[in-house]
Amino acid sequence: MPKISEVHRGGRETLDVPGLPWLQEALKGGLTKGGIYLIAGEPGIGKTTLAVQILTDLAKRGVPVLYLTNEQSLADIAGVVDRVTTGLGQSEADAIKANLFCDDTVPEIKDLPDFLARRVLSDGQEYHGSKVLVYDSIQGRGLAATATQKYKELYKFNDLAKNSGLCSLLIGHITKRGQVAGPKDLEHNIDAMIYLRRAFRLRPLFVPKNRFGPAVFDPLVLIMDDYGKLTKAPHTTAQSSVVYGWSGVGENLTEAQAVVSLPRYGSNPELNAPNLPRARVKQLMNTISQLKDVDVTNLSYTINCFFPRREPYASELDLPLAIALLSSYLQQAVQTGSLFVGELDLTSRVRRPDPNYLAELAQVLVRAHSGTIQRIYISAEAERETKEHLIEQEKAAQAEGAGGSGKIQVIGVRDLSTVLKLLWPDLGVASG
Repeated sequence: MPKISEVHRGGRETLDVPGLPWLQEALKGGLTKGGIYLIAGEPGIGKTTLAVQILTDLAKRGVPVLYLTNEQSLADIAGVVDRVTTGLGQSEADAIKANLFCDDTVPEIKDLPDFLARRVLSDGQEYHGSKVLVYDSIQGRGLAATATQKYKELYKFNDLAKNSGLCSLLIGHITKRGQVAGPKDLEHNIDAMIYLRRAFRLRPLFVPKNRFGPAVFDPLVLIMDDYGKLTKAPHTTAQSSVVYGWSGVGENLTEAQAVVSLPRYGSNPELNAPNLPRARVKQLMNTISQLKDVDVTNLSYTINCFFPRREPYASELDLPLAIALLSSYLQQAVQTGSLFVGELDLTSRVRRPDPNYLAELAQVLVRAHSGTIQRIYISAEAERETKEHLIEQEKAAQAEGAGGSGKIQVIGVRDLSTVLKLLWPDLGVASG
C-alpha cells in the first residue's frame, strides 16, 4: 500500500464553457472531466435548457457531446437546440450538428452502465469519444426513491464514467418540499449540484454542493430571455431598499425590511420575525406561495419591521411586508419614495382600509412627509377616496402656509400580482 505522500494526485482537468460565463463563475471554473453533476429543479424551470446550452457551447467548439433523453422526444430536444442557438453563425451551427448527438434508447437508469460500456467507451461505436453526457432524467419514468437496485446501477454508471474521464450531467426532479427526489445517498454519489429555483422570469441558481470548489449559497440570478435561453440577469446583486408602510399611529412611517435566503443544503429553513405576530407572518407566506411561478419552499426568512413607537401590528402593513419579502427574493429594488398600504386576504387581494385610516394617512403624508413619498400603492376601491383626502389636506396646508407638494401619485391595485407587475414589469408577472 502506498504512503499518502506517494499517492498520485492528478490536476483538475476542465472543460470550459465560455459561452456561459455565469456558469463558470458558479462552478469556480469549467466542468471537471470525470465530474458527476446533478441539475435539480421543478418541472419546466429550465433544466433541459441549461443542459442543452452547456452541450451546444461545447459542441460549437468541436467537443463531441451526447444527450440521452427518456422524457422528451428527440424532436423536442432538437427544438430546444434550435431555440438556444438562434443567431449563431453558419460555421458554429455546422459544428453543433457535427458534434452534438442525441439518443432515446436508454429508458431507465438501470440501462446506463451497459449503454456507457458498449456504445460510448468501446472503440468504433457511434458515441465513442464523447466528452460530456447528459441523462434527462433520472426519474423520467416515475422512478421511486425506494428503487434501491436501480439507483445502484446509476452509481455504477457514475463510477464507470468518472474512471473514464467522462463528465456527466444528470437531470433530477425535486419533491414538493424542494428536496432532491430519490434516496439520500444519491446526493453522496454526485460531485456537484446545480439547483434552479423559479421567480417569474428569473431563475435563481445555487450550487449547494461542489467537490471542485466552494459551494454557492447566495443566488446567482439568471433570467429567461425572449428565446427562452438562460442568461445572467442585469440585477445580479440584491440592492438595499426600505419598503414603507404606515401603522395608523403617529406621524412616523413603518420600515419593513426582509432577507430571503436558501438555507444550507440539508438544514431546516428558518423564519425570524422579531416583534411581529408569527401567525400573521405565516399567513403572508402562504399568500405569497400562491402566486403563479413563485417557489418559496424551503427558504429561510429574516423579517424586520421598525415601529417608531412600538405600536401593535396593523393589518395595513401586510402589503409592505409582502413587498419587502419579494424584493429580497426577486433581487429587485423598490423605487424610492413608494408607500404601500393594505391588508392581504388569503387570495392576495388588497383590502380597502378603514375610512378613518385613509383620512389620517393623507394628513400624515402631507404634513410630515411632503416630498418624501411620491406614490402610494393602495386598494383600487380606496383610490378615489385617498386622492380626495390628499387634495383636501394639500389645500389646508397651503392655506396655513405649511407647504405641501401636491405630487403624491395614488396607484390603485386589486391584488399582489398587480403590484408586482407595476413594480417590476420586466419579470413578466401575470395580473390576477
